[in-house]
Amino acid sequence: MRREKWFLIEKSTITAASERQDYLIHELIRYGQYEADDGRQLYELPLAELERLHIKVKCDFGRKMSCEAGD
Repeated sequence: MRREKWFLIEKSTITAASERQDYLIHELIRYGQYEADDGRQLYELPLAELERLHIKVKCDFGRKMSCEAGD
C-alpha cells in the first residue's frame, strides 16, 4: 500500500510537470518564441529554463507594449 501511494504521488508530480512544460511551450509559441536564445528547441529545455524564458518573453512583450503606448 505504502509503495503504491508513493508511485501515485510521483506519477502525479511528473504529470503536473509535463502539463506545465506543454503549457509554457504553447505560450512561448503564441508569443512568437520558437526556440531558446541558444538555438535549442523548446521541447529540449528543462522546466526551469522554460519558466525563465517564459518570464523573459512576457517582460519583453510588456516593455514593448509600454513603449508603444507612450509614443
